[in-house]
Order: sequence, then structure tokens, then C-alpha cells
Amino acid sequence: MSLRAKLAIGIGSVSTLTLVAAVGIGYAWGNGDNDKASNTVYWVVSLFSLSVIWVLSFGVAQMFAGRVKYLLNRAQGISSAGVFQEIRVKGNDEIAELATLFNKISGEWIKGEEVRNQLVSDAAHELRTPVAILRGHLETMLRGALELKHDNLISLLDETKRMTHLIQELQQISLAESGRLKLDRSWTKISFVLREVVDIFTVDAEEKQVRLVYEEEADCEIYCDISRIKQVLINIIGNAIRYTPELGTVRIRQSQQRDGKIRIEVADTGPGIPPDRLPYIFHRFYRVDDSRSRSIGGTGLGLAIAKQFAEAHGGVLEAFSEEGKGTTIILQLPTFPEV
Repeated sequence: MSLRAKLAIGIGSVSTLTLVAAVGIGYAWGNGDNDKASNTVYWVVSLFSLSVIWVLSFGVAQMFAGRVKYLLNRAQGISSAGVFQEIRVKGNDEIAELATLFNKISGEWIKGEEVRNQLVSDAAHELRTPVAILRGHLETMLRGALELKHDNLISLLDETKRMTHLIQELQQISLAESGRLKLDRSWTKISFVLREVVDIFTVDAEEKQVRLVYEEEADCEIYCDISRIKQVLINIIGNAIRYTPELGTVRIRQSQQRDGKIRIEVADTGPGIPPDRLPYIFHRFYRVDDSRSRSIGGTGLGLAIAKQFAEAHGGVLEAFSEEGKGTTIILQLPTFPEV
């Protein structure tokens, strides 16, 4: 029953009792002004009706005010504690709907705070190393123990570039995780985007002696943010080449599923990922082999960004791997955003 209906019933009940009381009073008054018995009935009916009216009025007011007060108290509790606690309100009226909406907003707010806190913690951890390197080199130069040579300056410049790249990626993933990522969509053929990305990595693959294979089974248009999807593919393919040894193969296969979605598979012949670590490869800063990952470059954010960008388009990014044989990343994208 809706809140409006409850108010209508409450007010209607009070009005009905008032009307009945008035009729009773008029009846008693008109049937003997000098009749003591009639006067007694008049006063009894009047006092009883007034009592019932006030009791019902206070009861109705207390019922709704109490529920609103409950919502207010729980909201203040969540605000002060910073911990989400679901508010449960019985019924299906507007107050219950308000509680449901409040639960949704509170949950999103708490999630946003957790993401922000984790992001700050991760950023501080990742920036600690390059900042320490910069500080160490500069202090050594000031003491005169390290000459101000071109090679030394180049190493410092590399660290500043790494920090800049890391900050840019943190900004992108922060926007995606908070739902504030803006997409500039337009129609394009997915094969055009894939060929551009393959061309970007052709030289790198040749230098590393990695065979880069692109197979196009079906081409179709997609309504997407081209730069974001391109970034997804760059991160996936770049990661595959990075972890594929010499004389290995990175195979890219594009097709269209029966449901109309675009399917892109990127399979490498790298070392593979242990089953217990596979679920975490899309987490921020997660590295299967931390020492090896740092030595070959990368910030540990590539796959996390790819997953967020894919999901922003209504897509899915999954990973399958077998140790000693390689890893396959599968990207599925709708040709048009699903509402």
C-alpha cells in the first residue's frame, strides 16, 4: 500500500469519525435540550469522539514520523562511521522506496571511498620506488660522488617519464572505476582499429623475434569510443608480446558470435599463469612475477585499465591460461551499447 493511500485512509478515518460524532451530537441536541439524559449522551459522545480523533491523529503521525526518524538515525550512523549498513524498512510504500534508494546511494558512496583509499595507497606504493631513485641520484650528485653526465640524466628522465605514465594511468582507471569515464562514441569497423594496433607492434614483435598473426573471420561495425577500445587492444596485445619468449607466437583472432557480439582473442605462447593467480591479473598493480614484470617494463595497470574500458562499453574481458603453454585473453563487445 502506498504512502498516499495510507494517508488517505488515515485522514478519511478521522474525518468519518468526526462526521459520525457531529451527527450524534446533533441528534442528541435536537432530541431534548432539557433532557438530562440526552445532555449526558451529548457530552459523552463528544468527549469520546474527540478523544478517538486525537488518539488516531497522533497514532498516524507517530507511525510515519517514526519511520522517517529511523531513516535519519541510520543515515547519521553511516555518515559518522563510514561503514555501510543496509537500512531495512518494511512495506512497499514511498518510505520503503526511499530506504532502497538510500541503500543504493550509500553503497556506491562507500564503494567510491574504498576505491579512492585503495587507489591512494597503491599510488603511494608504486611511486615510492621511482621517487627514491630520483632522490638518491640527486643527493649523490650534490655530494659530488656522481658526475652530472648525460647517461645519468637520461636515467633520471626515464624515472620521471615512468612516474608521469603511472599517474596518467591512475587517472584513467580512477575515472573508470568511479563511473565518471566519458565515452566519445562513433561508428567504426573493428578491423580498422585492430590493424592499426597490429601495425604498432609489428616492429617490436620482429625485434623480439615473436610471430604476430592476425586472423579476421568476420568484420563488422561497432559503436564505441575508438581511442578507448584501441587502448584496450594495445594493453592486451602489448602484454602478450611482452611475456612471449623469442620464436614464440601471438595470435589475434577476430570473429562475430551468434548473438552479434564481437569476439577478439589474443593468444600467446608464453609461460602461462598459475591457476591460483589467474583470477587476480585484472587487479590494479598485480604482477604474476613481480621482479620479472618490473624488469621488462609496465606499470601493472594495463590489464586493469583494459577491463574497465571494456566494461564501460558493456563488454567482457576474460583470461584463460595453462602453465607452460600460454595465455588467451578474450574480449567480447556489443556492436551497440545495450540499454
